[in-house]
Amino acid sequence: MTVSEITTSGAIHVPKDFSDNAHAFLTQLREAGPVHNVILPDGTSSWWVTRYDAVESVLNDHERFSSEVHHAVASSKVQNSQALIRKDPMLQLVMINRDPPDHTRMRKLVTGAFNARSVDALRPRLELLADELMEEMDSDGVVELVESFGFPFPVGVICELLGIPRSESNYFGGLVTQLVGAAAPGEALSAIHGLKEFMIATLAEKRAHPTDDVLSNLVRAADEEGLLSEDELPAHALQLLTAGHETSIYLITGGMFHLLEHRDQLELIRADMSRLPAAIDELLRYDPPPIPGVFRYATQDTDIEGTTIPKGSLVIASIAAANRDATRFTDADTLDVSRESNPHVAFGGGIHYCLGARLARLEGVIAIGGLMRRFPDLRLAVPAEEIRHRPLNFLQRLRELPVLLH
Repeated sequence: MTVSEITTSGAIHVPKDFSDNAHAFLTQLREAGPVHNVILPDGTSSWWVTRYDAVESVLNDHERFSSEVHHAVASSKVQNSQALIRKDPMLQLVMINRDPPDHTRMRKLVTGAFNARSVDALRPRLELLADELMEEMDSDGVVELVESFGFPFPVGVICELLGIPRSESNYFGGLVTQLVGAAAPGEALSAIHGLKEFMIATLAEKRAHPTDDVLSNLVRAADEEGLLSEDELPAHALQLLTAGHETSIYLITGGMFHLLEHRDQLELIRADMSRLPAAIDELLRYDPPPIPGVFRYATQDTDIEGTTIPKGSLVIASIAAANRDATRFTDADTLDVSRESNPHVAFGGGIHYCLGARLARLEGVIAIGGLMRRFPDLRLAVPAEEIRHRPLNFLQRLRELPVLLH
């Protein structure tokens, strides 16, 4: 579909090849206008906001663009996996789907675990985890990087943070993967059920044998201080378990793929590893994990640059489109690890700015930096054009990333 066709076509359907050509489609939308009515693959009507200033205004206005997105699909008869996830009663209670004052109360309970001091203290253990995984996968043959490193590293990080035994990581990590990648309603329901059971059992163990970790602290906040209801406790814990999982997998594997695809940028970092933190932010700008963006619910009719988004609509603030807006970024479609000004919105904005942003950046630095140092000859084992994404589910994941380490 061309820009002129988008402008005159009314409601637009997401193209079938969106997962592997997301940025091309988002560019056409952004160039055609800041807001478009887009029909999702499940038939749900949504409004995509694509230009930087407009996206920023949505992210910073929680009164008109609520995070309680289940209201936008409550009356929908669609019963596919994504609709079921948005309608699930427990998932409606997670912090990311709440507005103030509930969001404020729940966020305060865990800010200490994600502040600079707490995150920086994790570095030695995360570096050790990365070293162990790289030792295990070291091979002269083809290595599949998603399964061998991209998946177990962030899951291991979550275990460290929450106080969950690493022996449980494959089980709950597999359920999270099943949930966000579910192609059928039955898969989504099964994953939701499994995650709820896992979290309820884990919290019961923390209640019986508390330690100095995030989940034990949440149990104390609920039981002793009454700061979380009986239903909110497992919901809050479940978000912490799942929130940084899929996004970090893509930051590591998608980021590594783009660097291997752009060898000149890889060599710039290798020549000066102090560039790595800025490179992580550039990878997040260039291709952020949430595609097309973050969900909101319109609480009233709202005009954005001449287009009215009706009250009750599902709104998607496309951070991926905003991150390539040429009015804000020079050479916006170019991966440039030397970029000096980089006000990307990959971590969202406003009151819902990603709580784990510092931790995510640290994971990226340790994981990508570790791979570059240990495997200086790391390269793709197949042509770049053969690398494919999983079908649209609003969080990106490569199907696989086969590489040669030596």
